[in-house]
Amino acid sequence: MNYHRLQNKISKIILLLVLFTVGAPTQTIFADQIDAPTENVSEFTLSDYENSSALQLAEAVRSKRVTSVQLVEYAYQEIEKKDGSLNAMISLRKDEALKEASEIQDTGQPFFGVPILLKGLGHTISGGSNTNGLYFEKDVISHGTSRITKSFQDEGFIVIGQTNFPEMGLKNITDSKLYGPTGSSWNPNYQAGGSSGGSATGVGAGYAPVATGSDSGGSIRIPASWNGIIGFKPSRASMTFDSKSERNQTSHFAETKTMADTDKLYDDFSNGVANDIKLDPKTMKIAYTTDSPVNTPVSSDAKKAVERAVEFLKSQGYQVEKVKYPIDGTELMNDYDTIGAGSSGIIDYLATSKLKRHLEIGDVDLSTWAIYQLGKSINKDDVTNAWNSVNKIAEKMNQFHQKYPIFLTPTTASTAPKVGDPLMTSSLEQRIRNMDSLSKEDKAKLALDQWMPSLNYSPFTQISNLTGEPAISLPTYVSASGLPLGIQFNAARNNDRLLLQLGDLFESNGRFNQKDLTESSNNNHVINKPKPDTKPSTKPKPELPYRPVSMPGLIVDDGRASVDQHDDVENQESNVIEPNYEPDNLYKKDVSKPNAKTDITRTKSLIKVNGNKTEKLPQTGEDKTTLGLIGVFLISGIIYIKINRN
Repeated sequence: MNYHRLQNKISKIILLLVLFTVGAPTQTIFADQIDAPTENVSEFTLSDYENSSALQLAEAVRSKRVTSVQLVEYAYQEIEKKDGSLNAMISLRKDEALKEASEIQDTGQPFFGVPILLKGLGHTISGGSNTNGLYFEKDVISHGTSRITKSFQDEGFIVIGQTNFPEMGLKNITDSKLYGPTGSSWNPNYQAGGSSGGSATGVGAGYAPVATGSDSGGSIRIPASWNGIIGFKPSRASMTFDSKSERNQTSHFAETKTMADTDKLYDDFSNGVANDIKLDPKTMKIAYTTDSPVNTPVSSDAKKAVERAVEFLKSQGYQVEKVKYPIDGTELMNDYDTIGAGSSGIIDYLATSKLKRHLEIGDVDLSTWAIYQLGKSINKDDVTNAWNSVNKIAEKMNQFHQKYPIFLTPTTASTAPKVGDPLMTSSLEQRIRNMDSLSKEDKAKLALDQWMPSLNYSPFTQISNLTGEPAISLPTYVSASGLPLGIQFNAARNNDRLLLQLGDLFESNGRFNQKDLTESSNNNHVINKPKPDTKPSTKPKPELPYRPVSMPGLIVDDGRASVDQHDDVENQESNVIEPNYEPDNLYKKDVSKPNAKTDITRTKSLIKVNGNKTEKLPQTGEDKTTLGLIGVFLISGIIYIKINRN
């Protein structure tokens, strides 16, 4: 009798153990579902993210269809998936971006909680890379956030990382030896353009709907042309963060996908000098040409792009006339080189500050060396004379715009060159290496000659930087080989709104020809990505008392003093040049940066977000069930054996 009672009690105990062990994992699974990330609780998908404008994303966050954290996670998913072949990013700030996204408060910002890419040159952010693309500055970090960066953050944007650019921003391609080449979002075997190449590729590839850019000779518009996006350069001194200097050739703005975003950014950043002028087909004549201002070849693709735009404009009732290029482009480029060379001493200043010696030819790209060598031979009078010449050209353009308020050309004379094409001949290289013995006149000629292989691709963009006029590249054309090419409109100074209205006209009538990001991208080609073998130091470094940053007339915001910089320094956007170091072990494939592009994608069942930290979840319910059942069987077996023995 006692034996049977004992058996019944033991059976009940075993039953309770089984129920407890099986029930506990069920509770754990339920708890895990509550604690797990909520990235996909809404129906807002990665495809929605890729194909939405920044304003649409902000509205989705505000209406709680998606969170800012989810958008930031989507941005990093895109980068992880595509940047191995595109190489648009030089640094990421995932922890900081996720924290900012989780803490951002809605105060009516137009771009509330939307990810943005930051150009790695000039648009600094505290703790980010600040190398100017120079190898000898590979470990320099920013100690402040520039006024330009802060302006975009005040619009509600979340900065997710910095984008690639050529050394000192001097080239129309992005190919520095410090960071490696950036490929077009349409085909990574072809160049992204420069100097805002990483920004344009990032927007074209869907990393973010907007990226900051700067333009001193076409640096926003050329990459926009070769990535099938919008590239707008505002008039001189028309943005709230602009230098007021009349000798400033750099404009700061953004690479964008939609005119709605472009229009809103312009409205918010405009300082009020723009004319309130309306596009009127009855009274406004539009001039166009496909002739190069420097008599270089223009491809059939570029001509077709303009001709199709002309046909469309005529169909909309506009008067369109073909004209000869209105100014002497060779004279303009000579002035451009002289002005740039006049401020090239900054490179030697950076070298002596960092290396404790003067600049040597192996420190920089040969294009940089050529401009630096010319700079050593010219004086202030040469630069003044160049600006006087530019002012005469600006007056000619002003008279031209009295008759033709709008001027249409290709943005670039051809689709993009292939990655790896240095746009420099061997004979030019040899001449540059022996340049220091030349006269000033011969140096000036060589400086222009060495730009010609590059200028063959982009002879149309420099004029608006020197005259101060606005210009916009619109993504209307794709070649038979599947490469984009933009058309460019420019207008008289402060008639920026005419260009924005033209952009609206082309977009609203379905004339944009942009990449469908829902299709499989051509990113299975891997670009060789040399990277510095040491990452920027995270230790604060003593700051120089004053660090001017100015190259070929490029006024740059280097962000060293955050918001209270002097006006003449605040907008200085340094042009950067590419180093000639060639040791085999100089670079390693993995990216060394303040926040490396690793560990971006995470297994949801193993990671949860706790504030700005990530940690492993407890064991999943399946693991607990298995272990629990094994425990029950072991305990039951032991009790059964003991009963039998008794």
